[in-house]
Amino acid sequence: MRKIGALGIIGIASPREYGGSKAGHLPALIAVEEIARVYPSLAFILEVTQAPLYMIETWGTPEQKQAWLPPLIRGEKIAAVAATEPTGGSDLATLNTTAVVDGDGYVLNGRKVYITNGGVGDWVLVLARTGERASVLTVEKGTPGFVVSRRQEMMGFKSGDVCELGFSNCRVPKANLIGKEGGGQAVAMATFTVSRAAVGAVGLGIARGAFEIALKYAKERTLYGKPIANLQAIQFMLVDMDTEIDAARWLIYRPAACLDRGMAPRDIGKLSARAKYIGGEVAASVTMKAMQVLGGYGVSPEYHLARLLADAVEIFPATGMPQIMKFIQALEILK
Repeated sequence: MRKIGALGIIGIASPREYGGSKAGHLPALIAVEEIARVYPSLAFILEVTQAPLYMIETWGTPEQKQAWLPPLIRGEKIAAVAATEPTGGSDLATLNTTAVVDGDGYVLNGRKVYITNGGVGDWVLVLARTGERASVLTVEKGTPGFVVSRRQEMMGFKSGDVCELGFSNCRVPKANLIGKEGGGQAVAMATFTVSRAAVGAVGLGIARGAFEIALKYAKERTLYGKPIANLQAIQFMLVDMDTEIDAARWLIYRPAACLDRGMAPRDIGKLSARAKYIGGEVAASVTMKAMQVLGGYGVSPEYHLARLLADAVEIFPATGMPQIMKFIQALEILK
């Protein structure tokens, strides 16, 4: 993270006054895609890091921005967003984690699961119920009552740090409240809307990486004295892969481009959900086809396609399962 921070990649969409380049959401998304083409785990970590950045940039106080944004953008510090609980992650209205006002702070109690960067994060932005509504509180690493309960092993993204977190009478100062008390659900929903296109970009990068492996292999592998790329069956699979990637690219780029043109997250809910949905679909579909092109070598660690398939499957639950993405789109379509 320090290396990509030094290259300016983390802060591509962040304000210049805090060390970013303010190039926009689309350039930031393309950076995620390009990294995912060769290193999906790092791309996913980068995407996850951009979510708390967006929260702080959009709803943070001047003091919070000055204290937290520069080290995050430089890659010197790491942050995470903790929303998902053992009972689920898509229904943010039924949180069990609570934050009760006590003097000049809050007392936080609850559990969070499947939190990427949760164990290595210097700051965790926690979604918790404050009375009848949710709020977002930043919990610093080492705060008494905040523990990393366990590291959760995943099928893919092996370089990622995915953890279960626990909060037991954990005191958080009111100065660490992001936005207004009770405004946490709106903050989280807007952040997830912005993040979903970038998750789709991870899938797009995985698909591109798998296609490049298959294309190179098809040109070099010979059968009956000729490259298998000359076989029509192989050609058709390559064309299908290339077409899927091209079609997905524009669906995934579109919500980021809309944000850069000034549209609000609430106006791109359908587009963002569609981008995330298609990113998972194209990653899995193209990788499976690439494995068929390689035959037995497709499942060999030598060609990395098995790893890419495991990473592709991880796209499905990130920021909501495919069925949730379809549900979001359906609500917009049926208005």
